[in-house]
Amino acid sequence: MHQRMSAMLSGKPLTNAVFRFVLVLVLPAILLLIMVKGLEVTNHINLPVVDVATQVIQQDGKPTYREVSLPHNYTLGGGFSYGQYSLVLPKAGGDTTAILLPPFRDTLVMRTGGELIWQTAPVAYSRERMMPRFRYQPVYHEFPNRLFNGENLAVSIDIGSSGGLRLPQIYAGTPEEVKPVYQRLYWSQIGVHKVMLWLTPVITMFYLMLWWFRRQNSEYLYFALGTVCWAMTNMTFTISNLPISQHIYWMLSVSFQPLLTLFMVLFLHRWYGIEGRKLEYGFVCVSLLLVVASFALYEWDPQYLWWRFNESFLRGFVALSAVYIGGILLWQACLRHSLSALILAISGLVGVYAGVLDSLDGMQLLDMYFPLSIHANLLIFLTLCGLLMYRYVSALNKSEELQKTLEDKVVEAIKRFEQEQSIAHESEKQRALLTERQNLLSDMHDGLGSQLVELITLLRVKSVGREDLQLKAQQCLNDLRLILDSRNPLFETQFTVLLGQWRSRIEPVLEASGIDLVWSLDICDEEMHLSAQQKLDLLRVFQELITNTIKHAKDATRVMFCCQMESNSLHIQITDDGKCSEEQDDSDHGYGLASIQSRVKRLGGQCHFQRGTSGASTEMIIPTGKEAGNRT
Repeated sequence: MHQRMSAMLSGKPLTNAVFRFVLVLVLPAILLLIMVKGLEVTNHINLPVVDVATQVIQQDGKPTYREVSLPHNYTLGGGFSYGQYSLVLPKAGGDTTAILLPPFRDTLVMRTGGELIWQTAPVAYSRERMMPRFRYQPVYHEFPNRLFNGENLAVSIDIGSSGGLRLPQIYAGTPEEVKPVYQRLYWSQIGVHKVMLWLTPVITMFYLMLWWFRRQNSEYLYFALGTVCWAMTNMTFTISNLPISQHIYWMLSVSFQPLLTLFMVLFLHRWYGIEGRKLEYGFVCVSLLLVVASFALYEWDPQYLWWRFNESFLRGFVALSAVYIGGILLWQACLRHSLSALILAISGLVGVYAGVLDSLDGMQLLDMYFPLSIHANLLIFLTLCGLLMYRYVSALNKSEELQKTLEDKVVEAIKRFEQEQSIAHESEKQRALLTERQNLLSDMHDGLGSQLVELITLLRVKSVGREDLQLKAQQCLNDLRLILDSRNPLFETQFTVLLGQWRSRIEPVLEASGIDLVWSLDICDEEMHLSAQQKLDLLRVFQELITNTIKHAKDATRVMFCCQMESNSLHIQITDDGKCSEEQDDSDHGYGLASIQSRVKRLGGQCHFQRGTSGASTEMIIPTGKEAGNRT
């Protein structure tokens, strides 16, 4: 069946649209006819029936009697109506006689001999005094047979209504015969609605939670609010003897109707993605205005102004809204190649048709035994619940499929990234190794190479003493060791150990020259952010200063090395107590100071030299922060 329907809907666009248009218009009428036939269960009740009564009509203060057939409709015109009937109830076997009244919309009071024996709700003789009452519900009651006079019980019935009167047929029999019929009639007419009312909080909370977790889908919110409004308007039809005031009763039954249509319009706009902000704002303003006006007019003049307002403006707005909703459903059903749009349009048009028939019945233009809107609205909400659940499950399944696809793509991307990272890491490793080789060759060429050239030159000069040659060879050896130590990974983060290694090499040389080394070191390795090349340059500066002391400081007996860390900087002071050679001038280029200043400048530091007859002193400040390690 579903495949045949899909095939019919997949033809040419124009044919498809025409077919959908006819289907949406005709099928709701057929469903409504089936609903009417199904609700007319009174034709299948096999019980003794009272179908004749005497109507009492007051004319000029005098009663007039006439025989009428039941069910009987009678109206005194617009507004509040009141009628009086007399009839005879047959007596059933046993001790009790049970009666059954099919669904009717009025209040009923039954008396015998002027004594009240039963009432559905007190009959009011003006709209001002009307109370909440049974609305379209079957009624069951039992009378003790002692009330009967022989085989019959003569009763008078007062019936009141806001509009036309309708006294239904009355079925009688034993409780065993009548009660099963009543229960079947009750659950077929009202029971499903009561179940829906009980489920309303669950449905509302469920869709509110869906909206809370998927706030981009605001149709869930509007459907939840519409469900609440539907329950409030429907409650006055399905729950009898509400413990509420007349004011609240009318407000529930009337004022929530424009809110219900408002939320349904907002729901459909979100459901179909219709852009109409100005129209939505208009619906909101008019709905709220009607609700406020309804409350205000009821407080001011409930008998005339409020009633006319309800019959004209409020019902007119609901009718126009229903036409607009029906138009949206019909248009979307013809426009979209979607089975869900078709189902929603059919159920929605059932509600529109039912509302039109109920309005005609309320104006006494039709003679219906029961309202159709509450049953049609139930069909609409059940359809919407099913479609919303289907859409949610479909979206959930699609989300899971997308999640699975995304996870597969992420796994593939991670594998590809790891491969690229491995290649990049290997390339970086080779690049770092090549850079390290180049730096090592450069250091050996610039440092050790130049010193070896100088040593070879000295060897060619016959006047050079043995001690000078030995000192120069020691310098070459120390420089080689400095280069190797600076490349040792053990000393990359332990500058103090590197200084200790350097001290262990220069201290014997100083002792051989008769010079004592006074050592003071107060630094933190964790705060040293110098690169290996920078550490090598710094050690070469120290080496050059110590070599100058050995070569040029006459009669030096002590050299003091002090290194402290203050404010992300090294404060270094190297002082000796020797006398400067006479052949040395006062320029900064003496003692190889140009090379020292060049290295200190490359390290971003400052250097200051002092020389005198009592000794020489060199003070340096070298930055060691993180930015220092990035300096080249």
